Amino acid sequence: MFIAALKSIFDIDNVGKRWGVRILYLITVVLNAAIHFNPYADTDFTPLQSWALDVYNMTEYDADQYNALMTAIPISRGNVIYIISLCIGFLILLASAYIYAGLFVRAFRLEKIASIKDDDQEVINYAIEHLPDKPLKLSGLFARVLLIVLVSAALSIPFVLITYSFMFIAVIGLPFVFTAPVAFLSGDKGLFSALPYSVKLSAKYYFVNMRSIGIILLAILLVDFTVPLLANVSMTAFYIVDAAVTTWIWLSFARLAGLAYCTMKDFPIKGNKRPFAI
Repeated sequence: MFIAALKSIFDIDNVGKRWGVRILYLITVVLNAAIHFNPYADTDFTPLQSWALDVYNMTEYDADQYNALMTAIPISRGNVIYIISLCIGFLILLASAYIYAGLFVRAFRLEKIASIKDDDQEVINYAIEHLPDKPLKLSGLFARVLLIVLVSAALSIPFVLITYSFMFIAVIGLPFVFTAPVAFLSGDKGLFSALPYSVKLSAKYYFVNMRSIGIILLAILLVDFTVPLLANVSMTAFYIVDAAVTTWIWLSFARLAGLAYCTMKDFPIKGNKRPFAI
């Protein structure tokens, strides 16, 4: 069962006719790897670190020293370009994950409808009461992706601050809310109604979702320990592999969110019996 769960989560290639998500993955990897090869970016923040240390070590307030430090922050144009590039890379990963989740739900519903139309009696007997909603058109999907990326970018800084301040609460609450973007991208709910709808769906699937999210977190820890070892061999190889693995993890989480949403919506738990395990 554990092996099946791993395959269902990390098999990011298995969506529709596959070529769409393959192109999405390749473009995302190339764009994120390119950030580290930007000739105008400067990754040396040693002067800024020394400046921050000087500010931290100020034991007494000295107006002249403080003003001198604040008016001469040692950050170069290359540093700024690198920081902006990292922010753009984050938005690219976010947009790719949203696109993948939307494509996953769309493909799931198209395949389910096709299976029922093909007179698959086993599917009809079970799923006739849970016919999937009409798949969202690609034009509508990308419009929703653009909107949710803009909203996510605006909320990213306060969200990160809250997450770091209340890490335990954030982890405990994640299984309730991680399918909210999928509820919006599927076309089922609006931007503001997607969150409470996700919480309602997840109530009886909480521990299943937590187990699956735990698998993703375990993979992230494993990657964080192993991939940086490549930097001792070749920085070029490290940047490329890091971009490839990071993109794979993001799309795997998007796949998990899409799979969980489709399962919870189309196969709701009745009583204490779970008809389908994520």
